[in-house]
Amino acid sequence: MSNSLVVLPVVALGVALALAPALAQTKPAAADAAEAPSAPAEASLTVGALQIASVPNLEVAGFDISVATNSVTYSYYFKNTATADLAVTATVSLPELQASADGSETWTLAATDPDNFIGLTIAAAGAQLPTKAEIHAYALGIDRLAELKADHLPAIPFGADVDKALGALSPEAAGRLAALGVISPRDPEKPKVPPRPDWTLSVVRSWRQILSPGKTTAIVVKFVPVTAHYRMAKGDEQDLNDMKDEVCLKPQALGILQSRLKGNNAWNVTDVSLAADSPAHWIDSPPATLSVQKPKPDAIVAFCGMDDKTASKPAVLGAAPNDNDKIRIVIFEVAK
Repeated sequence: MSNSLVVLPVVALGVALALAPALAQTKPAAADAAEAPSAPAEASLTVGALQIASVPNLEVAGFDISVATNSVTYSYYFKNTATADLAVTATVSLPELQASADGSETWTLAATDPDNFIGLTIAAAGAQLPTKAEIHAYALGIDRLAELKADHLPAIPFGADVDKALGALSPEAAGRLAALGVISPRDPEKPKVPPRPDWTLSVVRSWRQILSPGKTTAIVVKFVPVTAHYRMAKGDEQDLNDMKDEVCLKPQALGILQSRLKGNNAWNVTDVSLAADSPAHWIDSPPATLSVQKPKPDAIVAFCGMDDKTASKPAVLGAAPNDNDKIRIVIFEVAK
């Protein structure tokens, strides 16, 4: 689902993440484009890493992330060193969704279901797990989900569905929701433009995890990433230079990318942000290992912690830096 009328507040590269800031990557606009309105830039959102209760006899044996352009898989390995079952709470936070007025960014979601708009599935020891969704729609820090439902407003605060529903609000309902901080009043100079949604959708999926004694249990979290897609062409050489430190582009790869742009050719870019937080706050955890599948053999992959020896392989390997709980991965494909 794509929305061209909303934007999340920018912080650093920025998009808000449920429970923590998430990074949005968008190609910087050309300087001469500032004078005229431009189409919204597609942005990425970050899905929260699995979090599990820290209890005695629980060890984090490993943490792997496998990335493709249309799928991300987190594999966690938890060991129960006790002689009895461990029953612990585990959660995954979906990206926080918030609309804003300037229309400079847009997102493509896997589904319109507010409970699970990224196609999230969770399995333990090979069996799918049922999870419970905790859904909130915050406006001015207060959960207003009940008010949204009462006025038949979708929980996702952007897209054609919410625009249609907001446009159909009676003046009385619109005034009441504006007074609560749920929406902004309709602009009298633009009567055909619906009110702006001012709520933030926050979704956390939780479950009770049973870990058998003396065993290591694999918990696999899969979802469709909310990625940014954009094109780099001649004139964007400085954008590559600005990006190189963020994704640790090596001189050889940077040279190949720059050379193609200077030759009046282009790259199609996929930009994705990943959370690499430790799954347990008070338990030592090894850094996440990464595997990024190239969509095509000649694609170029860049991220900090990459093993340069695998740069030309179908699967580019690496490890999450110890000093960073966020990873930005950029995949360049030759544009036709």
